[in-house]
Amino acid sequence: MGYPLHTSPIEKTRRLLTASVLAPVLACASLLHAAPTDGEEKEKITESQLQEAARQIDALVAKIYKREGVSVPEDASDSVFLRRSFLLAVGRIPTVEEARVFLESDDPNKRVLLVRYLMNSKGYESHMGNWLIDMLRVRDHFENGRTAAPYMAWVRNSVAENQPYDAMTRELLSAQGAMWKNGAVGYYIRDKGMELDNMSNTMRLFLGTRMECAQCHDDPFNDWERMDFFRLAAFTNGQSEMRKGVWDTLWREIRDAKTERTPLGKMVRFLGDEVYYASLTGAGTGRIKLPGDYQYRDGSPGEWVGAHTPFGKSTRMSDRRDDDDGLETFASWVTDPRNERFATIITNRMWKRIIGVGLFEPVDEYQKPENTTSPELTRYLVRLMHELGYDLKAFQHALLLTRVYAFASSDQELAMGEKPLFDGRKIERMSAEQYWDSLVTMIAGNPDKLPTRGSSDSIYYGGRPVLVGEMTMAELQQQVLAIDDPKKLRTFAADLLDRISKGSESGRRKNRMMMRSRDSRGALEGIARASELASPAPKGHVLQIFGQSDRLLLDSATREANATQVLSMLNGQVEKLVVANDGAHIHKLSQGSPQDRIRAIFFGTLSRSPSEAEMQLMLAEVEARGEAGYRNIISALVNTREFIFIP
Repeated sequence: MGYPLHTSPIEKTRRLLTASVLAPVLACASLLHAAPTDGEEKEKITESQLQEAARQIDALVAKIYKREGVSVPEDASDSVFLRRSFLLAVGRIPTVEEARVFLESDDPNKRVLLVRYLMNSKGYESHMGNWLIDMLRVRDHFENGRTAAPYMAWVRNSVAENQPYDAMTRELLSAQGAMWKNGAVGYYIRDKGMELDNMSNTMRLFLGTRMECAQCHDDPFNDWERMDFFRLAAFTNGQSEMRKGVWDTLWREIRDAKTERTPLGKMVRFLGDEVYYASLTGAGTGRIKLPGDYQYRDGSPGEWVGAHTPFGKSTRMSDRRDDDDGLETFASWVTDPRNERFATIITNRMWKRIIGVGLFEPVDEYQKPENTTSPELTRYLVRLMHELGYDLKAFQHALLLTRVYAFASSDQELAMGEKPLFDGRKIERMSAEQYWDSLVTMIAGNPDKLPTRGSSDSIYYGGRPVLVGEMTMAELQQQVLAIDDPKKLRTFAADLLDRISKGSESGRRKNRMMMRSRDSRGALEGIARASELASPAPKGHVLQIFGQSDRLLLDSATREANATQVLSMLNGQVEKLVVANDGAHIHKLSQGSPQDRIRAIFFGTLSRSPSEAEMQLMLAEVEARGEAGYRNIISALVNTREFIFIP
């Protein structure tokens, strides 16, 4: 039981905060999520639909308990529900104000209202964006060091617009053209020169099918043969840069003349790196040559094989001629409603994201419903994903309304091969992004009010924006890729260089107004949400120290503890940014009597009120240390297991 509340000043504050923090939610209409598709608005999803789905899920989980003879777990306390919901839905702990409003409310419907508040906040977009950026391994810069800003912006916008997952996937896998016009092209540019690896990743990400081994040999542990892999790779074969032959010819001339380091040579190199590299054409020929080391009787080295799908809807392409629709054909096959793997894998990913353990593990290795704890539950969830139009926000919203989500935490670990019973969310460490965004919340209050990264389409040359207001990168790319002659490209490059070097005074003034950090394309520095910082964070940043993915390999993030984290928490950035920062939000909200200040600190760190024993211990610390005692309390609480773990 929490320490008794002083009601006089707090009650007044609570009423004020209820109006400012949750009033917009209380006024929300019941129409919550829309999933537009094929240019038309689907019927909007209502909260009552999501509540009915939640009841169906709970009923199916109850069948598991009855079958297994398991008693129904206890419900989580309000403080656990509050903290868990903030961390899972928006990727941070609640502010002092948010915790106080929820915990002191006597509204019997407050959990439903809280979920609605979170799922309709900017925080959801930030946290979900982190998830998708990590899954797709989106970095601020490509392998050649040049910006991937349009790709990053495309992914972020897909989340912000709540684009249906199947539509997003189709657009991603079928993308071709100029990246500054279609940011989705970045999916293939990101793995340029590694098309076979890209196919392996695609099959694993979207279909839960591990085919890495089949790149080199028949997979001894699965049904996939090397021929299966190359027939899939044929769908996306033929990738090249648009009009690259024009640039190659001009670059050879410049290199032969040894003028690479001249202003014109640098400009031509810039166009190669920023314009041609960021384009894709020719992909989707539908056929591919078997490699020189092909070793099986079903094909010969150098033999052409046509595209052919290994499961689901049978789709073939000719091995006798090059086609141009392989990407679209492949994207349609992946997302086809009859391809049960696609819907099942994203369903499992979202289930684990909220409930804490997958319907099957690992989440990216497909299992038939018959092999899961409850085939009936698995089939219902996959059907629900279809019915919701692959609206991931609505699907997660429904899960957050279930009782199975709201059970008290469980500390029981599954034995090897044991199927989960979904009898309480397993306690787990925060991700690097959750930890950082929670610190930001303690420093700045609601981080949704902080600045966000931009999505500038300015031309950056020599580390600064140029021709601002005169030409954008999209316009530059369009003009350059329309040039079909090396001589014309040389002339264009010289004219562009001349325009940049002359530059009008008004243009220079605009440049100065729009300057950000060097070639950042909008990434922020300092105190901002993880989604707004460089991707990935630089070495030594809290995000990097606490295990953020380097976004080079799939699933490379880690939640394992290490000594560097301990040092950062006790004597490093955490101590400096939060504990010793008197201007931090948690310090500013810690006002009033010693009891009120301590209570506010608990609200802002552990999302609960202190117990009576804790209050007495903290009061003794304050009496002995004065103002330093409050900083000591914050330092102690931030370094507890309770703070670092998701209940």
